[in-house]
Amino acid sequence: MAAAFRSYNSAMSKLILFFHTLIFSALVVVCILSPFIAMHYPQAFNEYSLWVFGGIGVLILVTWYFYAGQCPLTVWENAFRKSAGKKPYTDPCIDHYMKEWFGLDAPSRFSDIVPIAVLVIPIVTRFFV
Repeated sequence: MAAAFRSYNSAMSKLILFFHTLIFSALVVVCILSPFIAMHYPQAFNEYSLWVFGGIGVLILVTWYFYAGQCPLTVWENAFRKSAGKKPYTDPCIDHYMKEWFGLDAPSRFSDIVPIAVLVIPIVTRFFV
């Protein structure tokens, strides 16, 4: 029974990692492409875009506050990793997986600055449309 529980928790940590990566990647791609989207579809950047991307940014900042500076998905992934008998990582998930997947060391505060900087792109784009 314990092995099945560990297997389930391991699968859940991988599932959370998958969705975390998917959500973050999609957000980054959409934010980076937002100036090009705005050029071809300016109506997409009406008043709602500011609320959507600004709201996502505020949501990220609020969750960081409640989870002591960590993303909730990272906290949940680490909880499942620990329950599965795997060692949880202590650095931010972006830093951890940059090192694990690509062998790159993230600069200091990279994981704090990049998500906010990426979210600023569509907000700034909205003001030029």
